[in-house]
Amino acid sequence: MDKTLIIRPESGLQYNWQAIAANPGGHHEPKVNLVAYKALYINTIAQARARGQEPVLVSLPIIDPDRLFASITRGMSVQERKNILYWLGGTTDRLRNIHALYNLALFRLAALQCVHIVDITSPMLASNHYQQLLNQDGVTLSPAGEELVDNELATLTSRLSVLAC
Repeated sequence: MDKTLIIRPESGLQYNWQAIAANPGGHHEPKVNLVAYKALYINTIAQARARGQEPVLVSLPIIDPDRLFASITRGMSVQERKNILYWLGGTTDRLRNIHALYNLALFRLAALQCVHIVDITSPMLASNHYQQLLNQDGVTLSPAGEELVDNELATLTSRLSVLAC
């Protein structure tokens, strides 16, 4: 059976940051909440299976929350930056936690749907210089990050033919 890699690099970090900067005490939802995020994957898995393909999920790459915060707040006033940091609970670590929540949901979903998942997160976390794997925005992969992920995908997908769920 042919395999199809399902890669959705976005996570729950897509917010209306201007609205948060203007009202940090308000309730703000990501553009794609966790329920909708999982539904997107479930639908994509079902579509792959309907085409006779075996779906294989790919975990999320790491992020650098400090660089991401700088990217999100680029061009904002000092007060707007403070407002967003307040909404985040006073630390950029909340960005990493939100991202991790979505990534963990992928692993759970893979188990529930009985599909393989290629873990690209672990080798990125194990890197001594993980910051070099990301571009300045803290989210997109640098050439070194793309190379690491490509190598991981090539290695692990070659093993999928012998793995059973």
